[in-house]
Amino acid sequence: MARKLHTLAWLFAAALTGCASSPPPKAAPSAAVAPAPLPPRCDPSAAQTVIGLPIDARVIEKARAAAGADMARAVRADQVGVQDYRAGRLNLYLDAQRRVARVACG
Repeated sequence: MARKLHTLAWLFAAALTGCASSPPPKAAPSAAVAPAPLPPRCDPSAAQTVIGLPIDARVIEKARAAAGADMARAVRADQVGVQDYRAGRLNLYLDAQRRVARVACG
């Protein structure tokens, strides 16, 4: 009987050893830290050539490309706009005749 208890205790201890937690794996060393992305750029002075032009898709794209902006939008004089700022966006502000009155980034 003592031998059975001894064997049973040994099996129990072996089973518990299998449940023990192992140390966490070591993190792989990182190669190089990636540089931070450059902020979007937008130069409204380069898009001044569209001032006075009637708005259409061609004018918007011409102004966006000239300013180096990621995106562009036309804002009508009577339009309620959102106040979200995006450094890479060109805004074309229109007058009552739907001609470009001024350009700005943001």
